[in-house]
Amino acid sequence: MDLINKTKTFNSKRSPIMALLLREKKFLINPDFQLKFIVSLVMIAICSMAIIYLANNYFFETYLKKGEALKLPPDHPFFLMIREQKGFMAKVFLFVSFTISSALCLWGLFYSHKIAGPLYRLEKYFADHALSKKDLKEIKFREEDFFQEIPASINKFIAVKKEDTTFYGPKDQEHQNDHKEVHHENLRDVKKVA
Repeated sequence: MDLINKTKTFNSKRSPIMALLLREKKFLINPDFQLKFIVSLVMIAICSMAIIYLANNYFFETYLKKGEALKLPPDHPFFLMIREQKGFMAKVFLFVSFTISSALCLWGLFYSHKIAGPLYRLEKYFADHALSKKDLKEIKFREEDFFQEIPASINKFIAVKKEDTTFYGPKDQEHQNDHKEVHHENLRDVKKVA
């Protein structure tokens, strides 16, 4: 029994990449949002790399023009070296662009999961409680999720509502009706002022 609990604890603390590879966790919770997020990150990386590539290409072209201005023959070692370096740098840029884009895809997936996860949990929580007439329970997000202040606010709201409901229970129906009448009168006064 203790071994099973240790295994569960060990598995729950795996790195996100291992959890993704072993398909232990669903990382694409809200595909519309998450894919747009990932695509925007990759597009920023590609645009940045393209600008750097064009600047680098401009640098090599400037040296080629300087060689032509010096009237060096086309098979001169200067031109051969520049063309060789230009080709090498193109390969480097392709490799780096692919690596950065891949890393950003993974990072975007994990990062957007920390945003989409809490929102999914919130949506599911309210949808479940809207269908049932059960008392609202406290809501919790995973420790690594963003927006940790939201469950605290919702739980505070639930606690206040539970206090109101227990205060105005079935035994105190007359007081509850008086409270509703005062509330409606206050609303009418607000509407008159507006």
